[in-house]
Amino acid sequence: MKIQEINKQSARMQQIYNMILNLAPTDTSVVIQGEEGTEKALVARCIHLNSSRKDKPFDVYNCSAYPRFIVESGLFGHETGAFEGAVSQKKGCLEQNNGGTVFLSEIDKMPPLTQIKLQNFLQDGSIKRLGGKKSINTDVRIIAAVNTDLGKEVEIGTFNEEFSYMLNVINIHLPSLRQRKDDIPLLTECFLEILNVEIGKNVRGVTSDTMQVLMDYSWPGNVKELENSIQHAFLLTEGEKVERELLPSRILHEVLKEKNEGITSFEENEKRFLMKILQENNWNKLKVAKQLNVSRSTLYSKLNKFNLTVN
Repeated sequence: MKIQEINKQSARMQQIYNMILNLAPTDTSVVIQGEEGTEKALVARCIHLNSSRKDKPFDVYNCSAYPRFIVESGLFGHETGAFEGAVSQKKGCLEQNNGGTVFLSEIDKMPPLTQIKLQNFLQDGSIKRLGGKKSINTDVRIIAAVNTDLGKEVEIGTFNEEFSYMLNVINIHLPSLRQRKDDIPLLTECFLEILNVEIGKNVRGVTSDTMQVLMDYSWPGNVKELENSIQHAFLLTEGEKVERELLPSRILHEVLKEKNEGITSFEENEKRFLMKILQENNWNKLKVAKQLNVSRSTLYSKLNKFNLTVN
């Protein structure tokens, strides 16, 4: 997907796209930070496709795999007999994608020893397969993604500080969808166009009531949740436009609660208000307690009272 095809209505996203165009031609390592569902892989691919490596491979590798030897085998490869089950030689993604780009998702979950090995690769451009002694040169650009604040991970000691400096030359912070709601109409249109082509229907848009719900919803799952929700409603649509009632019930339920439709008691209103504050703060109990000016014990009492599950 080319950069021009990605939604860029909001001023915040325009800044990010301009940054992508500026850094794409370089070989600088990049860290993309953002909540789950903010399409970090899409931005990484966009960087790759606007770089001199665009005709070379682009690979995505999840660093949260367990145990450590599986993570390292996937990255660096292994020799026969390197560990139990290694019955043949295998090239890792860093070797397989020579000349291209490797996108490392959830790099903050990478084991500490693996961080050091990847740091060494960034320093000299060479790797060793697990169980091997030979150094193998490979030219790969690294783009990494985190759902958390990498600086805080360094502070608490779960992420190597020197590695973070080498990796985090450029940091792109993707805003949540609730921070860029002016992008929702164009994103919706884009998803419908894609679905029309894939499935062979002719859904021309959404009703004004449907769009109002989409704009009012909090979107904790961000762009990915919006995409899935549009697909859900699209598959149920028989006419030319998506009706409000065809959206996932959880979305309708939350939006109707926000508009105080169906409130039957003071306690129900209190529960809905608490749920709203929790979602706005990504279920961070400390932030919620501070915002409501209550103790954490009081907040826990409320959560237990209303049987609210904290993510």
